[in-house]
Amino acid sequence: MNGQVEPTRSRNGANLGHAHLLNQRVILEIVRLHGPISRVDIARLTALTNQTVFNIVEGLQQIGLIRDFGRRTAERGQPAKLFEINADAAFSVGLHLERDHITGVLVDFKGAIRSRTYRARHLETPDQALKQALDSFRELRQRHKRILGLGIALPGPMDFWNGKVIFSPNFPGWEQVKVQDYFTRRTDLPVVVDNDATAAAIGESWFGTGRAVNSFVYIYIGVGVGGGIIVDGRPYRGFRGGSGELGHLVMDKSKNAKLCGCGKRGCFEAYLSLTSLIQCLKEAGVRHRGLPDIVTMFIQENEVVMTWLKTAAAHLAEMIGNLMLLFDPEAIVVGGHLPGPLLASLIERCTKIIREKRGAETVRIPRILQGALQDEAAALGAAVLPMDDLIAPNYERITRGEHPSLLELWDGR
Repeated sequence: MNGQVEPTRSRNGANLGHAHLLNQRVILEIVRLHGPISRVDIARLTALTNQTVFNIVEGLQQIGLIRDFGRRTAERGQPAKLFEINADAAFSVGLHLERDHITGVLVDFKGAIRSRTYRARHLETPDQALKQALDSFRELRQRHKRILGLGIALPGPMDFWNGKVIFSPNFPGWEQVKVQDYFTRRTDLPVVVDNDATAAAIGESWFGTGRAVNSFVYIYIGVGVGGGIIVDGRPYRGFRGGSGELGHLVMDKSKNAKLCGCGKRGCFEAYLSLTSLIQCLKEAGVRHRGLPDIVTMFIQENEVVMTWLKTAAAHLAEMIGNLMLLFDPEAIVVGGHLPGPLLASLIERCTKIIREKRGAETVRIPRILQGALQDEAAALGAAVLPMDDLIAPNYERITRGEHPSLLELWDGR
């Protein structure tokens, strides 16, 4: 057709059935975010009729997803009945696979971690590492029967829709490994696989700093650096599910730019990751026995650590400036494995740089917040993945017929 591109966009229409399925999930999310909450307040926050709210709340209560919390004392009239999420309604397992260890968590419906596992990972091949991760899952599954699903977080670009690793400089040998297929064949549960930065962003959105923020960009600092994007409370993954790869955006084009593990020079993670901090200490001949020693060096204002913080803050400020232009986010949340004291100092330094550069534009600077979930953010976020996949108010999936009624989904659980 004369070189023209055929349009591929389509839209699913709405019907009353779709609206009911969406309203179920909207009300459940409101109870999760604002509970304990009354039916009157649910109606106010959702703009649904009192009768619709009453019917859906009754149904959610009958299947055990929400429960009575008692009544709110009032000055006049009948005290309002309050509802909250039932923590024991369902459980989920999250696994975070990293270069040298595997973290596993068993999480209840409110996001409380009921059990943890930690395995040092010194195995070379993906098959060996996946076997170890499966052992972690089985150990956690023995501790509770009502498991909703399994979520797995890994570093690097992911093909989210097919559950496999595309490429990861920090995970050599994992290219095209079908992680989702491996666990689906060995469990009888829904399995969702995502990159660790997006998983951590979802975790913060559900249970951490992001609960109070509708749209934000999460910057994950670990062995590498990644980004997770939350828009209107939902993760934005891009066309192939590989969005947010901030770590390999080139920030330094000088001749002396640092070499990144991906083979390029000047990448963001070559200046901000834990790997870059440890490399700076190594090059300076400073010995340490891990992160606790590095925290001590920070407290003692070790010159190498202070220099790294100064450089990292400058590059972080530049990245946030770019994200402001690209997304205009409500907030930037920074978290991951960088120890809390260093993370707080990094954010403080970065915020100061941005304010000095922006001057009169200060009002447009998003809040730069420290993540609340720290080094368990990705594991907790991984546990949220199957919950988010099944119960979040995703209108597109509902209209495609991928989300049944919650009453049917929980029947017999």
